[in-house]
This record gives sequence, C-alpha cells and structure tokens, in this order.
Amino acid sequence: MILILVSFENNKDAEKAANYLIDHRLAACVEIYPVKNFYVWKDEKVAADEVSGIIKTDDGYFDKVRTALEKILPYEIPQIIEVKAEGANQSYLKWVKDSLK
Repeated sequence: MILILVSFENNKDAEKAANYLIDHRLAACVEIYPVKNFYVWKDEKVAADEVSGIIKTDDGYFDKVRTALEKILPYEIPQIIEVKAEGANQSYLKWVKDSLK
C-alpha cells in the first residue's frame, strides 16, 4: 500500500479529486484536512489556507493517480508525494486492494 500526500487550493478541488479517484477506483480512501501552509514561492514568503489530502491506494497506482491529480490541480508545481506505507494490518490491506477492483 502507498499513501499519496497532496495539497489542494481549496475544499472544492479536494472533494473533486477525492470523488474522481474513488469513482474511478484509483483510491480506496481520500482524507482531506484544512491546513495552513507556510512556504517561499518566487522569493516571497506565503502563508496560505489550503487543504491537505492523504490518498490511500495500492502499489503501482501512483502514476495513474498523479496523472489524474495533475489535471485537477491548478498549481504550477503541485505537491504529489508517494510514501510507502509499512506495518498496516492485513485486513486493512485487503480492503484497500478490494476497493480498487
């Protein structure tokens, strides 16, 4: 299983992406949270209200999920990060795999 970390500009974009990924069976679950991000962009310090997402999917789905997100996200350089999930219980891993069929 992998987790994909992503930032969205707003809740509308986050929900659009979550629904697309679930409807197309590219993700078993998408969690979204309001966050305040601090970063430097084009030599300017930014403090932005955004929405953070954690996408739960199976190994081998990263490229498909990334391609879908790149079509939805308005960012010039979107945050789309794959993280290998280790230590999940077997019943949860089975649920993730079954959700993608």
